[in-house]
Amino acid sequence: SPKEADTHGIVYTPQPIVNFMVRSVEEILQKEFGRSLGDKGVHILDPFVGTGNFIVNIMDKIKATDLPYKYENELHCNEVMLLPYYIASMNIEHAYFERTGAYSAFPGICLVDTFELAEAEQSGFSFMNAENAERVKRQKESPIFVIIGNPPYNMGQVNENDNNRNRRYPVIDRRIAETYSKDSVATSKSALADPYVKAIRWASDRLGTEGIVAFVTNSGFLDGVATDGMRKHLARDFESAFILDLGGNVRKNPKLSGTTHNVFGIQVGVSINILVRNRKGHQGDCRVYYARTEEFWRKEQKYEHLERVAAKSGIT
Repeated sequence: SPKEADTHGIVYTPQPIVNFMVRSVEEILQKEFGRSLGDKGVHILDPFVGTGNFIVNIMDKIKATDLPYKYENELHCNEVMLLPYYIASMNIEHAYFERTGAYSAFPGICLVDTFELAEAEQSGFSFMNAENAERVKRQKESPIFVIIGNPPYNMGQVNENDNNRNRRYPVIDRRIAETYSKDSVATSKSALADPYVKAIRWASDRLGTEGIVAFVTNSGFLDGVATDGMRKHLARDFESAFILDLGGNVRKNPKLSGTTHNVFGIQVGVSINILVRNRKGHQGDCRVYYARTEEFWRKEQKYEHLERVAAKSGIT
């Protein structure tokens, strides 16, 4: 469904990126909070699950004895498109069967547009059958501690004549307007309409007083003129930020090729961003840790680098 994929900005995540992000989150959980992915009370959400790569990887890191409870109660994910929703369900359930030897339907996946969860009610939407509505209700009531995934990228679309424009989300759009946009000095703020910006705003609001947001996104917010207000709010919303800039911005450097140098094969730069909220553990300004891969590394070299360093602690 190329037109649907275009609207939703779908870019599936290479395994080395998933591995690095999950390992890094586990490291931070242990160091900052004395907890682990498998611990009770650590609710985990992938808001844009795709075919289930992040959830499956997380399940692999959880001890087999802890997995049944986690699987039934504290793993959550959303998908807005029907085909990847079914594929993710099958992948996650198969991974559970391989680990435990028993089949169990995965109760943590919702067929829902994550951005619509910020709205007051979803019961009137067409995707809301009774079982799905109950799953969404359960997720909304869960104290999410880790939000991890690959948000949508697309601000526009490939062909404007397709009448396939991205949807508007009143609550998130208002939150961006009263935070990121309000505190920006930029004249043009169109970059704030990008879905990955909405995803970061949504995740910042969804998290409680403690937790981690780990997203791989367009890296434009790191130095974009229109995202100055966004950077200010991220510094207020989180105590620590770990940024690994994977480069690959073909628009800034025409010597690069998206298919050769970009980890997703796209034109915009990409970064892995791990944002930590720990109100009890820190005081003062947000601490930002930034690293960047070599400008002209091919994407295969970047994948190898991620596997070599394993997690954020391996980056010097």
